Amino acid sequence: MPRLLPPLRSLLPAEHGSWFMLGFPVALGWLLRPSLAGVCLGLAALSLFLGRPPLRRLLNQQKDPAQLRALLLLGGIAGVFGILTLLLSGVRYLIPLACVAPLALFALRADVERAVRTLSVELAAQASFAGLAAAMVVAGGGTLPQAGRAWLFATLLGGANLVHVRRFLGYAHHLEAQELARRRVLVHVLHLLLAGISVVLLATRGLPGMLWIGWTLLLYSRALMPYRPIPARTLGWREGGLSAVGLFLLWRALV
Repeated sequence: MPRLLPPLRSLLPAEHGSWFMLGFPVALGWLLRPSLAGVCLGLAALSLFLGRPPLRRLLNQQKDPAQLRALLLLGGIAGVFGILTLLLSGVRYLIPLACVAPLALFALRADVERAVRTLSVELAAQASFAGLAAAMVVAGGGTLPQAGRAWLFATLLGGANLVHVRRFLGYAHHLEAQELARRRVLVHVLHLLLAGISVVLLATRGLPGMLWIGWTLLLYSRALMPYRPIPARTLGWREGGLSAVGLFLLWRALV
């Protein structure tokens, strides 16, 4: 008997980093401005996130009725929660989403075409996901400047983590020295940008601001440490733990 819906594992993206791209902005946005509208928006985003694999299969002419039904179901769920968000908060939450829509389309196109995931594609995806933090802040009654700060820091932190991981993987895959040097430059640029903007915008926030600035410098020093082979599972748990601490510190600095 054919399946009504595909196995759940076929809907779950294999890339652990994509879960960070979604989870961190959603958690940050809700912590900054908790609201029922924010919960609905987060659930809509999760539904669209899970609908990405079946959408990719459909656009690549892979005919699978179960995947099509999953796409329609997830799209319907996203639509319902999107409408609930609209009813609870009004249309202003759509402003941040409209601003990051071109970045989301750029990243989605690369994903559908199975293009090589260059840093530009990954940064575009990170910035588009960070738009969820901004939208949830607005949906919870926050101002557009507050939403802009949430987007900026979610994007910069995500970008700094991306270049750190890419440098780490470059050593693991024994890339050429020239490519490794280029990746080290990007580590310097994005981590210093994160720390510098944190000083400019958050130094006046007292102890929470100082703790966050110190954390960005700690992340920078961590990213510059000599490469040492580490099991993927250990690396994942370590990065996940650091992300949780960073989420708490950034929340306290921005609130």
